[in-house]
Amino acid sequence: MGTVHVPPTANGSLSTIDSVEEADSVDQDLIQLPDPGSEDVESGERQPLISSHPPEEDGWVAPRHFTWIEIAIMSNVFLYGFDGTITAATYAVISSEFDATNTASWLTTSYLITSTAFQPLYGRVSDIFGRRICFFISTITFAIGCLGCGLANDIILLNCMRALAGFGGGGLMTMATIVNSDMIPFRKRGMYQAMQNGMFGFGAVCGASFGGSIADTIGWRWCFLLQVPISVIALVLGYVVVNNQETNFGRGSSLKETWRVVDFSGALLLVVAISVQLVGLSLGGNELPWSSPWVIVLLVGSVLLLCLFLRVEAKTTAIPVIPLRMLKGRLPIFTQLANVCAGLSAYAYLFLLPLFFQIVLLDSATTAGARLAIPSLATPIGGLVAGIVMSRWGKLFTLIRIGAILMVIGNGLVTSLNFVDSNWKYYVYIFPANLGQGIIYPGILFTSLATFEHADHAVSASTVYLIRSLGTVWGVSITSAIVQTTLSVRLPSVLSDVPDKWNIIDAIRHSAEALRDLPPDIQLKARLVYYDGLRYSFAASTGFAIVAFCAAACANGRGLRKTSS
Repeated sequence: MGTVHVPPTANGSLSTIDSVEEADSVDQDLIQLPDPGSEDVESGERQPLISSHPPEEDGWVAPRHFTWIEIAIMSNVFLYGFDGTITAATYAVISSEFDATNTASWLTTSYLITSTAFQPLYGRVSDIFGRRICFFISTITFAIGCLGCGLANDIILLNCMRALAGFGGGGLMTMATIVNSDMIPFRKRGMYQAMQNGMFGFGAVCGASFGGSIADTIGWRWCFLLQVPISVIALVLGYVVVNNQETNFGRGSSLKETWRVVDFSGALLLVVAISVQLVGLSLGGNELPWSSPWVIVLLVGSVLLLCLFLRVEAKTTAIPVIPLRMLKGRLPIFTQLANVCAGLSAYAYLFLLPLFFQIVLLDSATTAGARLAIPSLATPIGGLVAGIVMSRWGKLFTLIRIGAILMVIGNGLVTSLNFVDSNWKYYVYIFPANLGQGIIYPGILFTSLATFEHADHAVSASTVYLIRSLGTVWGVSITSAIVQTTLSVRLPSVLSDVPDKWNIIDAIRHSAEALRDLPPDIQLKARLVYYDGLRYSFAASTGFAIVAFCAAACANGRGLRKTSS
């Protein structure tokens, strides 16, 4: 069935007519593609930066070396999922070796700061300088970072290498989506995106489930070193088969001309604002109290910098990093609200579950991770379901709503778990939320892509990943703060008759493993308080999922192009 494009609406979204009958009723004088040389008067954006003509829908044939390209980008997607969860299972072992338990959280934080801050730049920079160079930068820096982590001899170098790996890691998933957008017609992309999300889910499952086992058997360094050969394979294949997209931007332009045409000042503001915010969130409730002047200054400063970024993007005459029209209108706003809340709920849930098993069931970190392996396979299954539905019937908002409902049910079920409960519940209750995550993520991404022209797909994809990543960091920070606040408020009264209680409380707050060394009566009291804090956190995660569903329910999908044939 053919698709006819009409001019973009006021909010920048693309109105699409999905049938020949509808097309016949439209004034043919209105049907046109955007003029490649036109300028958006409001934002000063020159559009489109790359070719506005997507791959042909009818008679599409996979390009040369298509299979090898998919192997290269899917290898990176696997690593993105694997590396994102492996430190959750190994950071206690690593910090103990370097005698740096009080700074252990920075193994994850340093990676998240750089990956989240630089993630939105990959879309626009790859539009300007080409897909190959961005693919190489992300893959090489990630590999060097992992190699450095495996060889690091002190905690400072290790954290620096994690930050370098994050700089590259921010582009692994983003560039995979962008490269597929260049090659595959929109209506045929559903199954490939499902495969990509499935590979990401598989990597995340492997990292969470087997990271502890690797650390306990051959050593934690191999958690990072084993990623290097996969990166090298992806790099070699990418060098041979990944090509640049068709572009309207002159790559022979001087650096001065490039700086004038592209809004690099806005890009710098965005990176600094996100980095400052993540540092504040990481320090608050962990190394410093939330009332600390340093934490307050960092969080307020990040808000001011983000406001300045929005002002610069609105006034600039250069090509903006994130066109603000992508965040205007009912459809984009509710889509991104669902996106950020899904990220909040999913990662809060993911990072709390191993801790729940360690506290309630007294599992080791390795056993707690392994317990997640089979139930977490629901995430790639959800991605496969989403791909089939998108390819055959479309129904993007139906997918988002179903995914959100499943996340609400899953988080609610885990919240309902008792301190002592039936063993089967610890496996079955995990399934719905993971299944919902696998369904909602591709639904949100394709809704965003279907809202805008093909020339905007790279920036649109990187914006979706940025907002989702911010949600994941906020989710972990908020729920961690709930747990830590519960411990700090209730443990002093519960352990009031225990000698040296403050040292015990400090040890419990910094490491769940400290519970194992306590006498049984004290241990039980502390575990019950920890259990309450985790339940409150799961309840908050359930609330985020409810907001995601409400946002999806409020959005109107009329005007989206179809993903089905």
